Amino acid sequence: MPRLVDHDERRRAIIAAAWRLLAARGVDGVNMRDLATEAGYTNGALSHYFAGKDEILRAAYEHVLDATNERIEASVDRRTGLTALRRMCHEIMPLAQDTALEARIAMSLWQRAMNDDALATVNNTAVAAWKQRMRRHWQEAVDAGEVPATDVPGSVDLLMTTLIGAQVVAVLDPGSGSRAGQVAMVDAILGV
Repeated sequence: MPRLVDHDERRRAIIAAAWRLLAARGVDGVNMRDLATEAGYTNGALSHYFAGKDEILRAAYEHVLDATNERIEASVDRRTGLTALRRMCHEIMPLAQDTALEARIAMSLWQRAMNDDALATVNNTAVAAWKQRMRRHWQEAVDAGEVPATDVPGSVDLLMTTLIGAQVVAVLDPGSGSRAGQVAMVDAILGV
């Protein structure tokens, strides 16, 4: 009787291997042979699950974004306004070891996204959704009197740029961006 293969599990194993290699070597250090070895499969076996390296990298980035979105949902839950906005920011920022690793992987993939329209679309779609949610929570905070009235769309742009900048700093100069410092930057932007 042929052995049953869990294709989803194999895809997850390949994505996890891509994460490890991206974190250790960056996007330029990931090749299909090493990826297959890291995942425990033959190079040819990867083609049964992904069309090529580009598709694996997109899946790895989508996995980073999905993990972030799951944390946001769990942390924000039914909260609104300032509490929801701050919690959302804290899940995007590299405040812990796992989120710093995600920042390292994301930053490596941003380099690739400059020349990969599909990867750029994955990034831009996620950022647009985050900004839309941030605008909603910020407006809730203004309406509740939790933060001063402001240009919410412009302020959200500033906030998102700061969050992305915190990820870059966490990767390039990991000792310089403390948790307290990152949280203080966000609070300064929020005016609290």
